[in-house]
Amino acid sequence: MDIALLRTFASVASLGSFSGAAQRLNMTQSTASQQIARLEEHLGKQLLVRTTRKCRLTHAGEELLARANAVLMLIDEMESTFRPELSVGTVVVGVVDDTYLFSSLTRAFAKFVARRPNVNIEIRAGMSADLSRELKARNIELALMRVEPTIEGSGVLQASQLVWISAPGWELPENGVVPLAVVSGTCSYHKIAVESLKRSGMQSRRVVTCSSLEGVLEVVRAGLAVSVVPQGEVRSGIQIVESKRLPRLPETGLKIFFGDEEPSVAARQLGSVIEQVLQDQGKAKTAILRGARQRN
Repeated sequence: MDIALLRTFASVASLGSFSGAAQRLNMTQSTASQQIARLEEHLGKQLLVRTTRKCRLTHAGEELLARANAVLMLIDEMESTFRPELSVGTVVVGVVDDTYLFSSLTRAFAKFVARRPNVNIEIRAGMSADLSRELKARNIELALMRVEPTIEGSGVLQASQLVWISAPGWELPENGVVPLAVVSGTCSYHKIAVESLKRSGMQSRRVVTCSSLEGVLEVVRAGLAVSVVPQGEVRSGIQIVESKRLPRLPETGLKIFFGDEEPSVAARQLGSVIEQVLQDQGKAKTAILRGARQRN
């Protein structure tokens, strides 16, 4: 059996789409579809049920996935043992600059380093637009970036609600113009804030621009302006603005992207570990929320 077919199958199953798997594996969507067809023909079983946007595993597909992941993990371990040069050096990973994410990511990094002690990790934090350019320039091998879940669809690892934040007791100015504090550069949150206000017939003015998120949060805490962040970034001395005062914001998600070249073994392994940690965290959060609703 061609191991590449199993790797494609595992990616399609994980991401829920052929397009997402093709993007991750740096192949065309038709190639990914052909590889799955070859695997199904070889095994004599339908593995995936395809729809217009998503695909789901059949019973046979679910049985194969557990075995495929075990095989792929074993292959990675064998490569690391017999081709140690494939798991050495430095993996450069880009990470969206949301402070609260780093507690989760450090767990993933610790897990990876324990498995691959000869690999160094270089982290470059920045905004998604900047990380995307770094990927295209091949300055980083993979990046964890912010995306809109309703647009990206497949491969979104974790969704967070974007919220308006302000100092306690903040009131909308009498002139109705919303003062904004934003991170300098191509900040997607600033774009979302301005567009949401425009759709609601409200005006805004960028009062403070800062190169760091921490600086923006301090400006908000001082009551000079409001800003937009994922809900996990809300800190002490900052409150979420009531939705009736400012328009509701969309969700934002996280997704792993690789460069346009075949990722190194170490980069692929690191991406898998990050994906697993974030997925497990998301499942745990969902279980907690479900339990809370049942108790109420």
